[in-house]
Amino acid sequence: MIEAAPILAIIIPLMGSFLTPLISILTKRYKKERIRDLFVVAIVIVTLLLVLHMLPTVWSGNIIVYRLGNWTPPWGICLAIDGLNILVALIVSGIAALVSIYSLMYMKNDTGLEKYYTLLLLLLASMMGVTLTGDFFNLFVFFEIMSVSAYALVAFRRNWDSIEASIKYMVIGSLGASLVLLGISFTYSLVGSLNIADIAQKISIIGTNPLPPVLILILALLMTGFCIKIAMVPFHAWMPDAYQAAPSAVAALFAAGTTTVGVYVMLRIIYILFGVAALGVMLIVLGSVTMVVGALMALVQRDLKRLLAYSGISQVGYILLGVGFGTALGIEGGLFHLLNNAIYKALLFMCAGAIFYRVGTCNLDELGGLSKNMPITAGLFTIGALAISGVPPFNGFASKWTIYIAGIQAGKAFFTLLAIIVSVLTLAYLLKAINAIFLGQRPKRFENVKEAPMTMIFPMMFLAVLCIVLGVLPSLGIDIVSPAYNALTNQHGYIRAVLGGI
Repeated sequence: MIEAAPILAIIIPLMGSFLTPLISILTKRYKKERIRDLFVVAIVIVTLLLVLHMLPTVWSGNIIVYRLGNWTPPWGICLAIDGLNILVALIVSGIAALVSIYSLMYMKNDTGLEKYYTLLLLLLASMMGVTLTGDFFNLFVFFEIMSVSAYALVAFRRNWDSIEASIKYMVIGSLGASLVLLGISFTYSLVGSLNIADIAQKISIIGTNPLPPVLILILALLMTGFCIKIAMVPFHAWMPDAYQAAPSAVAALFAAGTTTVGVYVMLRIIYILFGVAALGVMLIVLGSVTMVVGALMALVQRDLKRLLAYSGISQVGYILLGVGFGTALGIEGGLFHLLNNAIYKALLFMCAGAIFYRVGTCNLDELGGLSKNMPITAGLFTIGALAISGVPPFNGFASKWTIYIAGIQAGKAFFTLLAIIVSVLTLAYLLKAINAIFLGQRPKRFENVKEAPMTMIFPMMFLAVLCIVLGVLPSLGIDIVSPAYNALTNQHGYIRAVLGGI
């Protein structure tokens, strides 16, 4: 069963996405639409269980390789699961499971839910495909399926703002896709292969110290394309509009899922494909600029979801900063922050969704005093806000502190100080949001507002508990990401496992 788990983790949500419209037709006929919704939840949970089934094998130091059609790499397509992508698969499937449960009530009053759940499963299948594939071109194909699903989900509610945001996302995303495809084309013309391990081996023969001009061009095309995809500064303009327009459940999955997948692809390209640890300076600069610009833009936002979108851009900067330091502690800190960022960003967007679900707006100027009506949501949002700001004893502090120490040890005190200042700015704009939403004068029209339903509260509470546990027990978080660090820095082990010792 373990050998087939990787392909099943892609096929099951993919088949579920095709079956959902049919099941929706049948359940509508008998007025049992809830069966369709529970079917989707079950599909996502099965995908999560398949990932959990692979964890012990991968965490024990093995790499699972599944050969499609039993063709031996590099001639055939394969899936390769090591400590790095199993971490990403765990984050993606875990957050997707919580989002599917959250959607049961949050999306209940929307029309066209068969389309929503179809796209949700297609998004999950494509994210799993990007994460698990060992083939460069299929990585691109799955990434584009993920992008198309995301475009449609942003426009799901079909109002002017959502359609405009979706078109902007599509235009900018298409530019990124074109650059990535061009980079893949040049790579194939150079080495004659699309298998990631085979490409890495052939590039290592060419040599990367210094990088030949053609490899610099390929790396520039790929990095720029994927920077656009994950909204790195200065390619971030599409993200705030998309996150604001999308349903909050979708925004939570974007912030925790698609962003994590995009960062994973960048790390895979730099460390496994090219084996270039010397690009640390580039990552530090990119991370620092993204960190600062995201925080400054969040400070001036008056819409909660736009504020959280810019905050998400800022937090990706911390991940790249930690990895860019190039030390064991820095890379582990960056990967730990990747995990933590997915947890508290999903929590914050779900809290924003709970607020919107009850009062119909996320405009900070129209809110106030909701702690009296929604005390649980207020408490959970505060936990998420303190966690993302790096306040002890929450998980954000644990990973940020690791990055700070790594920066000092690496002799990068200036960038460490910059990261601390950005954390202070993060706390400032989130305290502003807490004050505007939950404190102060409550508008009269909100007097009868109730707490969010339990199916929405449960995923939020689960994520809040993780924020506390990983903050109080940071060694647990480091243990979770250590296999990812080992995989990221073991290019030759990945090549040997995939190519069978060639």
